[in-house]
Amino acid sequence: MKKIAQGLLLLGVIFSLSGCIAATVISTAVDVTTTVVGGAVDVVDTVTPDIIDDEE
Repeated sequence: MKKIAQGLLLLGVIFSLSGCIAATVISTAVDVTTTVVGGAVDVVDTVTPDIIDDEE
């Protein structure tokens, strides 16, 4: 009975840790995506006025 309880406790700890790791990975992925999208918007903002100026 004690080994079963220890096994369940260990599984619970592993699931908790994997949940934290998953949350960290997702958070990091969101941060990277935000940075990439932000960078792309900056590039478009930089390039677009040049295109508009050329057309005028």
